[in-house]
Amino acid sequence: MNNAELLRLIEKFRKRDMLAFSAIYAEFERLIIFYSCKSGGEDYIQELTIFLIELLCSIKTEKFKKDGSLCLKKYIAVAIRNKYITLCREAVKYESHLAQAEEKDFCYYSSVEERILIKDILKKLSPRQRMVIKYKYIYGYSDIELSCLLNISRQAVNRLKNRAITALKEYYM
Repeated sequence: MNNAELLRLIEKFRKRDMLAFSAIYAEFERLIIFYSCKSGGEDYIQELTIFLIELLCSIKTEKFKKDGSLCLKKYIAVAIRNKYITLCREAVKYESHLAQAEEKDFCYYSSVEERILIKDILKKLSPRQRMVIKYKYIYGYSDIELSCLLNISRQAVNRLKNRAITALKEYYM
């Protein structure tokens, strides 16, 4: 279909002639189906068809000569391809955001589960052992800092820590 025929059909389509649109769609249907099959979705057929309708309504026909060339046909084909590329990028971006959201949910639930597990584990210890384990492994205090905090010797902190670890090993193994 050359420029003259396509321009005539576009003008008829703009006057609400659906037969003109059917003829234009038949010209680009193969291309639309090709791109939709490439991405594996019926949604792409609908999106590209809607885009074709919008393009036909907004295209500036005065920029194209009414001759036997194929410039307008090539222009529409390239516009459809570019729209397909845009749709693919949006789909990838959407899937990426969806995966990140799922990962955040997983991290949130696993961190909640970890907190509950840690609280259950610490309940098995005496109050001083619990304090030593919490400050040593959760807050990152050194043995010397713990000895100053609890007003006991560094060796006593080490004994409390070792007894707590032994008690946890016996209970969970």
